[in-house]
Amino acid sequence: MTELYTGMGRLAVGVLGLLGGAFWLVMTLSEGDPRVTAAGAAAVLGGLILLFWDRLRLPARIVVPAAVAGGLIGTVAGLAARGISTCCMFGWSEGRGWPFVWLTRGGVADTPDEARRLGIEEGWTAIPFRMLADVVLWSYASLVLIVGVLVLTRVLRGHFAPKVPDPAG
Repeated sequence: MTELYTGMGRLAVGVLGLLGGAFWLVMTLSEGDPRVTAAGAAAVLGGLILLFWDRLRLPARIVVPAAVAGGLIGTVAGLAARGISTCCMFGWSEGRGWPFVWLTRGGVADTPDEARRLGIEEGWTAIPFRMLADVVLWSYASLVLIVGVLVLTRVLRGHFAPKVPDPAG
C-alpha cells in the first residue's frame, strides 16, 4: 500500500512540475534571459523524470537525498544574488534570492541616504512562499543533474545496450 501512495505522490508532483515549468516557459518566452529559461526547463525536466521514474529504474536512496540537499544548498546559494534599487522620491529596497527574491528589506524617506538607512534599520523580511518555490526549483534542478549523471554512467557502461543471445547457447 505504501508503494501505491508513493507512486501517486510522485505522479502528482511530476505533473505539477511538468505543467508549472511549461507554464513558466510560455509566460517568460519574451524575457530573453537564459537563467529564466533554465529555471522553467529544470521544472519541466524534473517533472518528466518523476513521471518516468519506474521506466528509468532510479535508485531512490541516492536520488531523493541528493535532490533534497541540492534544493536546500541551491536556495542558500541563491542568496548571493542581490538586487538594490532606489526610486520614487525616495524609496530604497534590497532583495536576495534567485530565481525568486525571497529575502527583502527597504525603506521610504525624503532622501536616498535616509531611505537606505531606514531600510537597513528595519531588517530583513522573508517571503515563505517564494522561498518554498526556490527550494522546489533547486530540488528539480538537482534531480535533473543527478539523473543525468546516472543515465550517462549507465550508457557508458552499456547498461541500455540491447541484450544479444549467446549463439553457443
